[in-house]
Amino acid sequence: MQEDLKVLSRIAPDLMSDIGRRAQVLASIETMQPVGRRALAARLNLPEREVRAAASALKEQGLISMDAAGMQLTPQAIEVISGARDLSRAMFGLTKLEQNLSHLLNVPHVVVVAGNADQDAQVLREVGRAAAHRVHKLMQSGMTMAVAGGSTMIEVARGMQSATPMNVMVVPARGGMGATVETQANAVAAEIARRVGGHHRVMHLPDSLDAAALQEMMKLAEVRETLELLQRTDLVVHGIGRADVMAQKRRLSVENMDILKKRRAVGEAFGDFFDFSGKTVLQTSTVSLGLAKLHKESLMVAVAAGERKAEAIIASTRHEKHDSLITDEAAAKKILSLLQ
Repeated sequence: MQEDLKVLSRIAPDLMSDIGRRAQVLASIETMQPVGRRALAARLNLPEREVRAAASALKEQGLISMDAAGMQLTPQAIEVISGARDLSRAMFGLTKLEQNLSHLLNVPHVVVVAGNADQDAQVLREVGRAAAHRVHKLMQSGMTMAVAGGSTMIEVARGMQSATPMNVMVVPARGGMGATVETQANAVAAEIARRVGGHHRVMHLPDSLDAAALQEMMKLAEVRETLELLQRTDLVVHGIGRADVMAQKRRLSVENMDILKKRRAVGEAFGDFFDFSGKTVLQTSTVSLGLAKLHKESLMVAVAAGERKAEAIIASTRHEKHDSLITDEAAAKKILSLLQ
């Protein structure tokens, strides 16, 4: 893509801006449809006249339709939307960011979405859709996939789709935590399975269950089956938490809070709290303890966005080897500033 852009810029430098803007507008309409020009201009931080000009050109090409509800993609756009996303990302510097992050974090596949999820909730939805697209590429018939919970992961679930049913088993990667039912790992697993036509299992256990209680619960067939599926999972998809935020959510004791502070914990995943180097400083979860370590062929996909999560993302990718990272532009730029 980068080489193609160099050629295009030599052949038609006067058209590059218009081409990039149309690709950007088309890709954004896909995420936000139906959407009005004013709302889209605000999301892209562009003058409304630029969005209007790009939209008019796209309508003439039969790629979008416009009505009272707003702009939407037409069936013809399906053929070009993937290329439009790639073109937009390359022209506005996201591809270079991805390459730099992949090198610095030693993560083979990195996807960066424009914007800052800390400031715009729409960005988190776009990160979820990008993650869903990557996960769908990795999914194969017969796979067992483990998914964590959280607000980021429910956006991944909502972004999943499959033209034909897939024979995959989706299981929660952790027990219940907090009072919000719709973002629990059980809910995420059920939603992904529903959207791809697969199967799922639930785990009616609190994530902080101690070892003795877990042994008792293992006597129940449905609990034992889910935990056994976890131990041979092929694909793990999870969010990344800041250590301070997750410590509050998990209601850690004062003693454990002191440990996290003294050992400078910055990130958390599956109950493991780790420092900037990726070293575990505290383990709190028994249910998901050792997830993906028992099956060396497991692929791990991390999804996290927002500048405030930059340190946690670095720590998580150092803590565990990942195949993929999906994040946003603000987090990516902060990560580069921290590492360079």
